[in-house]
Parts: sequence; C-alpha cells; structure tokens
Amino acid sequence: MTRRDEEGRVDRPSRGKAGSENLLHVELPAKPRKRPKQARSVALVDALKKAGRDILEKDGREALSIYRLSDYSGVAISSIYEYFPTIESLIAAIFDDYRADTRLETIAAIQALPPSATLYDGLEVLLRTGLAALHRWMQIDSELSIKTAYYGELVRLEIVKPERFWISIVIPALVERFSDEVRVRDREKAGFLAYQAVTALPRALLIEKPQYLLEEDTVRLLARMLHALLTTPDAE
Repeated sequence: MTRRDEEGRVDRPSRGKAGSENLLHVELPAKPRKRPKQARSVALVDALKKAGRDILEKDGREALSIYRLSDYSGVAISSIYEYFPTIESLIAAIFDDYRADTRLETIAAIQALPPSATLYDGLEVLLRTGLAALHRWMQIDSELSIKTAYYGELVRLEIVKPERFWISIVIPALVERFSDEVRVRDREKAGFLAYQAVTALPRALLIEKPQYLLEEDTVRLLARMLHALLTTPDAE
C-alpha cells in the first residue's frame, strides 16, 4: 500500500521479504494549494504564473521570491499563499504550463512542414524542440528539472502514481502527418515504443549528460533510431 505523509512524500514498501518495514521515500513535486474555479480566481492564478515566468526567464530562479512576485504582479502575499503555499509550487505549475505549450508548439511545427517534408524531418523537429526546451528550463531551474525528470521515471516504472496522466499527443500527430511512410504493421506498438523513447531518453540526458541536449548529433542519432523503428518493414 502506498502512504502519503503530510509533506507530500510517498512511502512505498520495498520489494523485500514479507513483512519488511523498509520504505522507499519519494518526494513528490510541489503542487498548488487548490485549483481556482471562478473566473476571477482563474485570472489571478494566471497572472501569478505569468509574473513568475517573466521573472524566471529574465532574472533566473534566485530572483523569484514571494516579495518580488507580489510586487511584480500586484497581488497581495496573502492571496498568493491562498493558491501557492511555496514558491516551488508556483514554479512547478509554471513548468507544467511550459511543457504543455511546448507540446502544442511542436505539433504546430510538424503540421507546418512543407508538403515535401519527410518523416525524418518531422522527427528532427520533434526532438530539436523538445531537447531545446529541456535545456532552456535546466538553465532556469536545474533543481526542479532534475526532480521532475526523476519523478517522471518513477511514474513510468509505476513506483508512484500521478494525480493525472499526461496523454501523448505528439507522436500520434507525427504518425498521422507522415502516415504513408510508416511501414510497421502494429502501429500502436511502434507508437508506444517511440513514445517511451522520446520521453525516457531525454530524461536520461537531462539527469546524466545535460551537455548532450543541444548537440546537433544528439538529434540526428535519436531521429535515426526512431525513423528506423517506424519505417523498417516487418519480416514476412
């Protein structure tokens, strides 16, 4: 059974002997205190996230404090705490929005490719955009980037369960755009493998080899691997 403590950590029994009291302690990403429901509250939270993102992108993580945020946004500190109990919870919410924006931008870039473009071109767009986004956020807040990468792997391995699952929309959009080039019979399986590669490998780069994120041959090597996965015909 999974247990969650007051600080948001998850205690999960280890896979040892029966009755073992060994626990795996997992620190979950910070979350907002509550989600806004009324239009006025939604507008206030959006303003806070925009102000926080502006400060992060212009001046970096060290510049973002509750006092700077209040002054920049014009929102009282008491109102900020009503939705974001810590600055980390605000940054996590900004990061979620940032990742969602990146997905939509990637899909738009794939759809905007010229008619002469190929599946390989689409893979390069996907990978270049995604790796650049990871690198950019790493420069803004390296601690949150690493924590989110580890948490994402724990979710993938089903060690912890998120409150909601993100549905992959980029790989299906890519396969649909270049459907005539996909040669494997089991597209669902190939899509699953491609999705796992596109999510797990960039996390590994972020955690272990962040210097690889912006290297051009990283995009090329990953694109070649995914292209082979989707276009190599099945053996008869």
